[in-house]
Order: sequence, then structure tokens, then C-alpha cells
Amino acid sequence: MGNFSGIAADSGLTHVLSSFPQNSEQLLRLLDRIMCSGGALTRGEREAIAAHVSGLNGVAYCVHFHSLFSEVFCGPVAATQDRIRPLLDYADALHEEEAEGISQAFEAATSAGWSDAALYEVVEVCGMFSFINTIVRAAGLAEPDQKPDPQPTAEELEGSYAAMAKVVRGT
Repeated sequence: MGNFSGIAADSGLTHVLSSFPQNSEQLLRLLDRIMCSGGALTRGEREAIAAHVSGLNGVAYCVHFHSLFSEVFCGPVAATQDRIRPLLDYADALHEEEAEGISQAFEAATSAGWSDAALYEVVEVCGMFSFINTIVRAAGLAEPDQKPDPQPTAEELEGSYAAMAKVVRGT
């Protein structure tokens, strides 16, 4: 059961944000920039980090979708997670909020060859998904029972966050 009037557990994030539009378009535009802009990490790697952080936050709805998106952009999630393990360890440390652990994970990731730019992008994804996960948890959105069939393509997901912003804006 959803927690806000008119929001059912099987609603989507777009429905939630459309119901409370005051800052939602700007939030989605920032989400689009963080997840889809060029940088040190690929979209699929960022999606894998978003799924991981959502798991740390106990938000199955977001784990479901961002694992799916990561798979679309990068292939099997487990292989992506193995490849970016130092970044996920850094995300774990950021989640735990202990300065020593953050420093150690940062050093381990840079020793493994990840750049400061990549690590900063992890910080952005962690911060964004702390915010998004809070909204999803407050709305009471449930994890979907199954993956979509057919699975979306990378082309279909390109610009998906910006498209959500347009829906929230009502255009």
C-alpha cells in the first residue's frame, strides 16, 4: 500500500513526482545529468552503483529498475559489479559514513586504477539515490513482480530521466 493519497504501492516514480511537482522536474533533470552525462563512468556503471546503493538503503523498487538498466547498458549485472567492485566498496564506505573507512576505500579504488573523477561520480550517484530512495520509501512503492517483457533497449532508455521530467512538467 502506498503512503500518500492516490499513490498505490504499484504506482511508478513518475506518478509520485507528478503528484508533488514543485521540485520534481528539477530533481529529474539533475538525475538525468548525473546518470546520463559523459564522464569517467558509463551509464551502465552508474546504474549498477544506483542499484547497489538502493540495496544498501533497502529499496527493492530501485534495485529492480537500476539493475535492469545496468544490464541493458553493460550486460550481466554480476560481471559489471565485479569490474567496478572498488567503486561499490567506496559506495559502501560512503553509506557507512565513517571517515577512516571512506579514506581507505578511496585509496583502494585509486590503487585499482579508478580516477578521482570516477570516485566523485560515485559520490554524486550515492547522494542522488539517498534522495530518490527516500522518496520511493516514503511513497511505499513496491518492487515489481517481474522484469518487463520485452526488456527495454538502450535506445529506448536514452533520455528516460529527461522524459520523466517532461511528464512531471506536463508537456
